[in-house]
Amino acid sequence: MTLIARMTRLFKADLHGILDSLEEPEEVVKQAIRDMEEDIATRERRLDELRTVVQRLTIEAQELTASMQESERQIDLCFAAGNEALAKNLIRKRLEMARRARGIARAQDETRAQSEGLARQLAEHKEQLAAVMQKLKLYEETRASQPWVASFCSPLQGGGLVTDDEVEVAFLEEQRRRSGAAPGAAAASGQQERR
Repeated sequence: MTLIARMTRLFKADLHGILDSLEEPEEVVKQAIRDMEEDIATRERRLDELRTVVQRLTIEAQELTASMQESERQIDLCFAAGNEALAKNLIRKRLEMARRARGIARAQDETRAQSEGLARQLAEHKEQLAAVMQKLKLYEETRASQPWVASFCSPLQGGGLVTDDEVEVAFLEEQRRRSGAAPGAAAASGQQERR
């Protein structure tokens, strides 16, 4: 599961409830915010790279268009002079340039699509980050203005694990209680059976 997917789930859940159940909720969320900011920075760098590629392809396409126009002028000149061999060579060159232009156009379309998709994702992730930061700020303000909440919730935050021995003892007590025997009666009946 990606970091953003996890953060989306965190965002959609009740952040206050999650924060209350964590050992150090503010630190965990602050680390998640740092991770989200790092991911956003990485995506922004990739978006800049894609935009640079689009610009380079645009310049290359413009230069190729200018070369094709010049080639067309040269082909006209060859036909006017009756030089068919040179005209064929220039036509071959023009066909190669046309094929290259189609490749550049495809690359431009693909790169623009990637860039637009990444820009949309980036905008969504920035909104999610802002929402998480806002909820964290609200939580911190609530906690600061109501210190009794932190002291009240602190026993609920840790020590939630129950050992196997505790389960076994509780099971035996429940078993005895449900059988209707008193604690001393069960021991006494066990001693009488041994006699």
